[in-house]
Amino acid sequence: MKKWYEGIYRRQLTDMHINDTDPAFLSRLSADEYLDCLQRASIQSPMIYLHSHVGLCNYPTQTARTHPRFAEGENEIKRLISKCRGAGMRVVGYYSLIFNNCATEAHPEWEMRHADGTTWRDDGQRYGLCCPNNEDYRHFLKKQIDELAEQHFDIDAIFYDMPYWEVVCYCPSCQKRYREQFGRPLPETQDFTDPEWLRFVKARQDWMVDFVKFVKKYTGRVMPDLTVEFNYAAVIGCDWLGGSTEGINAECEFTGGDLYGDLYSHSFACKYYYGATNNQPFEYMTCRCDSTLREHTITKPEDTLTREILLTAAHHGASLIIDAIDPVGTLDARVYDRVGRAFARQIPYEPYMSRGTLYSEVAVYFDSRTMYSPRGDDRYNRTSAIGAVRKLIEGHIPVSVISNGNMEGLSRYQMIIAPSLQDFDNDEPLRLIDYVREGGTLYLSGASDSRLIRELLGGTVTGLTYGDTARKRVQLGARTYISPREGYELGEFNSEYPLPLTYFLPIMEGARGDVLATVTLPYAEPDNNLEFASIHSCPPWRATEHPAIIERSYGKGRVIWCAAELEYDPRRAFGDIFRSLVERNITKKYALAAGRSIECVIFEDEGATYLSLADLRYDEAKHTGDIPLTVRTEVSPTAVTCLGTGRAVPFTYDRATRTATLTLSVTDFEMFEIKY
Repeated sequence: MKKWYEGIYRRQLTDMHINDTDPAFLSRLSADEYLDCLQRASIQSPMIYLHSHVGLCNYPTQTARTHPRFAEGENEIKRLISKCRGAGMRVVGYYSLIFNNCATEAHPEWEMRHADGTTWRDDGQRYGLCCPNNEDYRHFLKKQIDELAEQHFDIDAIFYDMPYWEVVCYCPSCQKRYREQFGRPLPETQDFTDPEWLRFVKARQDWMVDFVKFVKKYTGRVMPDLTVEFNYAAVIGCDWLGGSTEGINAECEFTGGDLYGDLYSHSFACKYYYGATNNQPFEYMTCRCDSTLREHTITKPEDTLTREILLTAAHHGASLIIDAIDPVGTLDARVYDRVGRAFARQIPYEPYMSRGTLYSEVAVYFDSRTMYSPRGDDRYNRTSAIGAVRKLIEGHIPVSVISNGNMEGLSRYQMIIAPSLQDFDNDEPLRLIDYVREGGTLYLSGASDSRLIRELLGGTVTGLTYGDTARKRVQLGARTYISPREGYELGEFNSEYPLPLTYFLPIMEGARGDVLATVTLPYAEPDNNLEFASIHSCPPWRATEHPAIIERSYGKGRVIWCAAELEYDPRRAFGDIFRSLVERNITKKYALAAGRSIECVIFEDEGATYLSLADLRYDEAKHTGDIPLTVRTEVSPTAVTCLGTGRAVPFTYDRATRTATLTLSVTDFEMFEIKY
């Protein structure tokens, strides 16, 4: 049976977090004008507010406070929903979890607390945060969900926002739950090398999953016909503090969340959402404002908005564009004309966006459970994974993102990049052992998961170069170096002029395999401000036998370990080295001769391939030009079509080399169909 969201690629949300302190607030809200804006933008599915961060309900309530605009007479929200349904739209209701000012003002005992008893609002924030561990707050939510059911809103789904931690909560409910669960008080010292702190990090993740399960289960009991979605943005948009993991995503009908970043981060999120979602299409949410909703009178240039929408379309996802209502309840119709023109570019591709599966030669493993660095810096799995995906995009290497709960069928990837892993209470990375044993190639970087290092390399990371230093850190560049051994190519670097790293490197001992590069150190400890070779820097001086790059056969496959996170560093030299390492271990099926900013996203279907080219630059340059493409294929294509124009694309096929050659003409985006 077809689900309501299948084939629905144009979606919209109007933020309505409006207070009730002025009678003019929302006074001019008009269902007719709202609907007109949606139609201008060719929206297929609007998400409409039932309850906001302020905590006000847009319907009569006995358990909270109704916004005055909806307290008397015909309910304009209900009228809006009815009009949208009459126009053939599928409607989603919006409800704010955790963020609820009215609730925390009426019940301070429900509010999240810092260790010193203060709240996020005491820090100067506007948001009151209800703790999901508070049983009275959960009881309140049940009553709220009961009231939503009694309102009989004609909606297809409900979207629950903000299911994540915004602070480290030490409220009495959290204190009680932790003591009951572990028999000890909550730890207060943030230390990612301390098992007690890591136990707390995992507990917060588990508690949030328990909370969304509670909300999902109760919603299903009283509104069984609705699909349920939770905002799953914090997994990428936050770090360990948010406590967001795939356990939350498991409770979603499909994956979606609002994210804000450049087009490379956008592409990473689309790949992750595509692989993680329970049902397609996933939903990529972003605002129409330039660049956040904190300034909602400035709109993204049409070119920017269009590129974001089309990049999601390239991954066969649905775009949800977020606007914010004016305090009086009006919308800027000009915005919706612009959104409509952007969506008009997508419409010709929509019949093809449900076809095929994402083709990749390499997968990058993103571990949502370890969103931290033991060193306290920004170099950990998520940031390294995003960096790896960007470098692969720039090399036109088709890439997917895999994650916890999405580790089936690993054998379809020629190589898996598992960057900057950490030891944690998570067995998902152990699946990578079987992947290598059965013939795959695995790349590990940094200190990594000790279980993988021990099993695949037979080694142990015993510490860092120079160990722990009590010296005040000197603001210098390179702190260690990687020197390739003779015969091993490391870009333009060699033993005399090795590759510089701005951080200390892990020391690997006992590992088996071919050592292809070693660690070189500067003249003295980099943080020694009295003894040095060069006053401005720490040039390479002392070669060591500490391995920096190791390759080893394991079972039918290979494992590669690099002491440095090559994928993390944004400099071009690192990208070239990282891509070279990958390309030595894969066979390319699609070879694209294009600039580094052009991404090629490929979906393969039975008898056809759908190939999208997207320019990931955020400038006004639109002319990408003609891009040669060669495809290794056992049979010749029968036709190649530009789906945006319907124009046939000429091609040649060489039977001797089993290679098809074609030239794709692209401006900022185009999707092509190759039929066989």
